[in-house]
Amino acid sequence: MEENSHAITSFVVRFIHSGPPDNTAYRGAILNVQTNEEMAFARWEEAVEFIRRFVRLNTVPEADE
Repeated sequence: MEENSHAITSFVVRFIHSGPPDNTAYRGAILNVQTNEEMAFARWEEAVEFIRRFVRLNTVPEADE
């Protein structure tokens, strides 16, 4: 029988919104469940960079490129 070596990495993402007006900037925190390492972020790209430390992500071209 062939053995598959799949790795599962889980993240919890929390978004914090200060309330009205609707255009108020959000912030958040991301947690790696396996390592219990957490990082606050103000931009989504920061959260993605955190994930990249643990998971190899394929880059997808932006829609407007």
